[in-house]
Amino acid sequence: METQYDFDDIVNRRNTNCGRWDTMDKKYGTRDMIHLGVADMDFRAPVEIRDSLHKILDMGVLGYTDLSDKFFLSIQRWYKKQYNMDIPREWIVFCPRINIASSICVETYTEKGDGIIMHTPAYGPLQNSILKNNRKMLSSPLKKNGEHYEMDFAQMESMVDEHTKMMILCNPHNPTGRAWTKDELVQVADFCREHDLILFTDEIHGDLMKAGVRHQTALDVTEEMNDRLILASSPTKTFNIPGVIVSYMIIPNEKLRKEIEVTIDRIGMHNPTIFAVTAVEKAYTECDDWYEAVKKYIDANEVFTRDFFAKHFPEFHVYPREGTYLLWIDYQKTGLTEQKLEEWFLKKANVSVYMGSVFGEDGRGCIRLNLASPRKVLDEAYNRMLKVWKEW
Repeated sequence: METQYDFDDIVNRRNTNCGRWDTMDKKYGTRDMIHLGVADMDFRAPVEIRDSLHKILDMGVLGYTDLSDKFFLSIQRWYKKQYNMDIPREWIVFCPRINIASSICVETYTEKGDGIIMHTPAYGPLQNSILKNNRKMLSSPLKKNGEHYEMDFAQMESMVDEHTKMMILCNPHNPTGRAWTKDELVQVADFCREHDLILFTDEIHGDLMKAGVRHQTALDVTEEMNDRLILASSPTKTFNIPGVIVSYMIIPNEKLRKEIEVTIDRIGMHNPTIFAVTAVEKAYTECDDWYEAVKKYIDANEVFTRDFFAKHFPEFHVYPREGTYLLWIDYQKTGLTEQKLEEWFLKKANVSVYMGSVFGEDGRGCIRLNLASPRKVLDEAYNRMLKVWKEW
């Protein structure tokens, strides 16, 4: 694929303590497996970001770092460009990771034993922010409506009681790739208002939408929703910089924001990492071209993957992808159990993906596959699968 950005270049990430490659090699006891599970990209981050990190390293003093005015202005600029929204600076609250933000919110707005609604299958660390803080996870399985997953408001209604205090929403949804529409989010707003629930929404994948699909941020639904909303996001997925460790919350309601700030102060969370501030500044102000190009490449990888599966693996059903760079694939027509399919992936094809049960029992019967790799890597992985599928 000819672009000014070489997403076809294969970068050897092994021997760098890489979570996607070294950690998975260690887990499976191999050095030649192709890993399509962990949700980061195999693409080099934009050169503007890398150059800014080099500048700090070349300076040589890796001391404490504080947030800059440009850090906040960059986030404001991004929301204006992406969503035509003017976000007041005071709404923005720094947090190192979204998983930390979710745990802080759970601890701040709920008590031990309180119920928190979450749609399943669900991203594990968000589940853990409920369970490891000794709250009750109220699982609301997404229901299938043709090709789409939908929220089941009647089922949610049946679970709510006086101890239900919060809802955690993933938008777009990980692992299914659904992008919630404004009508659906209005329903969420009405539900939370009716039951007086705080709404925490993880929108880290919101910038990575399929062409033709618009991300509907929860910030732009209703003013009433904003009164009970904590939105968490980050440039780390969008620009492939998760190792920088940076995210932020946007909290319109001053009372909720002050309560969060008290918790942040109590747990001693303050300075960002030395790379975090410049990475956000550069990502949100100088990397628009890279961003548009990587989305096109991921979309093309999806077309390639769908065509390959349709031709060679018709027993697998690939759900529509609206957001994220992940595909949710149903394998139930194969007749294989998850254990047998995982054995096929790992021991026969020498390829790893995330099995659906990683996201809870409601994910069983599916796999999650990462599209954000050079096409040659995907091609090699799929052909490994094809070779042993014929022998299975």
